[in-house]
Amino acid sequence: MTERVRFLRGMAAVTSILVLAACSTRAPSPPPEPSRPAPAPAPLSPIHQDLDPLETVWHVRAGLNVAALSCAQRVGPGIVTDYNAFLKAKKALLAEAYAALSAAYRAKGGNWQRALDTDMTKLYNHFASPTAQAAFCDAAAVQVKRAIAATPDERQRWAEEALASLDRPFTGPQLAVAARGLMAMPAAEPAIPGGWRIQLGAFGSPAAAEKAWADIKSRSPELGSLSPHFEPVPGQSLTRLQVKGVSSRSEAITLCAHAAAAGFDCFPVKAAA
Repeated sequence: MTERVRFLRGMAAVTSILVLAACSTRAPSPPPEPSRPAPAPAPLSPIHQDLDPLETVWHVRAGLNVAALSCAQRVGPGIVTDYNAFLKAKKALLAEAYAALSAAYRAKGGNWQRALDTDMTKLYNHFASPTAQAAFCDAAAVQVKRAIAATPDERQRWAEEALASLDRPFTGPQLAVAARGLMAMPAAEPAIPGGWRIQLGAFGSPAAAEKAWADIKSRSPELGSLSPHFEPVPGQSLTRLQVKGVSSRSEAITLCAHAAAAGFDCFPVKAAA
């Protein structure tokens, strides 16, 4: 074996030893971090607990109705147009939900209509809580459009997701921040601009609108004590049924809660100048 070959073999052996030594002193790689599970969704507010699918739909309707009453200044007047489109697109589903809700209260006996009215007022007041209105209005502007587009096959998933989104501002950590800011501000009743009314529907004839008013009076003494306003729709054979004299946001919400408990739609409209 030549000297050159022996030299090359020796160098290879030394290189191998150095490599092994380097490998033996290299710090071991840290184990991969365990994957963190996604945070659990915040639980719904107590008022939304233990709802069946149709009750969930009705709670979504209440939230969107409150948004139509109180969110136009933040998200634009389109919220009222979208709410009307939602009522039209989901008319059959909402009628089914109200029938199921009424049947459940009727089965309890007693003055079930009064109990339903009381619970609807609590539900509307929940969505109208001033501590979270900004985030609530933003969520409602998104959810009302999704509600319009949802197919019948999607109704349970859509309603559950919509209710969770509408309720999140009242349960999330931002609520505490909003509440602290609210405590630092003087309490004030946000007024609806003068010349507003609550609309309870548009009907195919004056007689149908008057019959609807008679039905409302029989189901809701709170609304029945007010004065109706019947207004023809220009260019159409429709008559609007409205209530005038609404002076504040809380009054409008309360009136619409009574209307909802009686099975009628409700939203604000500007009176003609």
